[in-house]
Amino acid sequence: MSLNNRHLSAFVTVAQARSLGRAAEQLHITQPALSRIIRNLEETVGAQLFERHPLGMSLTPHGQALLPRAELLLADWGAALEELRSISGATTGTLRIGCVAGAVDPLIRHAMSQMLDAHPNIQLRVTDAIEDRLIDDLLAGRIDLAVAGAVSGASQFDLEQVYVTSDWWQVYVRRDHPLQDMARPALSDLARYRWVMVPEDSIAHFKLREAYHATSMTVPDIAVETRSLTVAVNALLASPLVTLMPESLLRHEVELGLISQLTIPALAWKRELYIYRRRRGSLTFATRAFLEFLRGAGIAG
Repeated sequence: MSLNNRHLSAFVTVAQARSLGRAAEQLHITQPALSRIIRNLEETVGAQLFERHPLGMSLTPHGQALLPRAELLLADWGAALEELRSISGATTGTLRIGCVAGAVDPLIRHAMSQMLDAHPNIQLRVTDAIEDRLIDDLLAGRIDLAVAGAVSGASQFDLEQVYVTSDWWQVYVRRDHPLQDMARPALSDLARYRWVMVPEDSIAHFKLREAYHATSMTVPDIAVETRSLTVAVNALLASPLVTLMPESLLRHEVELGLISQLTIPALAWKRELYIYRRRRGSLTFATRAFLEFLRGAGIAG
């Protein structure tokens, strides 16, 4: 039996769902039919790919070895189909971008807007995660581009790394916050108030903990944890909270006088942002279009 796209799709779906039943629902086929596809695939490759358990399925070492390659093959197949549609004049497709928290720089947002205006049939899916997860997703073909900070050894992963911009992270409060009346607020002053922050797995959280641990102080209480800028700004405006955010994301609110930036050297830090893509494999039409708009803005080479 020859290996085909249906086998790979079934394998990847079961691996991600860790359940034949859930995977069958996602693929809109019966569980016995899916079980036959997986069994045929295992016979073709000559190895058991899954361990069957009462509560689900887990990958064997052979399955773990096959999964990233299967994901890349499916991603390349999807890119090939989009390429054929674009040749026929149908500019459709999906661009999947993964970003670290607070990484959607205004230049990137502008390129996204331009692309969607020029190609209204293209869909844009933006997710966020920490750097390690983004790189794993990029290598596996689950996303097309990653926007993240510096990743050591990017060339070893066969990734192309292009500098986008740098951004300072600073401390912010609403304009009538009591900390505004202090000439030089100290870390101990900030610790008396609750905070709104990006999730705990972010580098901003690490920087906050690092600054307070270095002075043997207790890390401030986090009242609101969110990846949404809208939620963070609304929380900051509604309550006497404190936050640590990129300058570029709050520039508009600062200019309107709604939010004020505090000078806290121990918490100010500069982060460089890069766009990453796989060197190998095909680029989808949507990915190429987005990169063209970035080049027009002086980004992406």
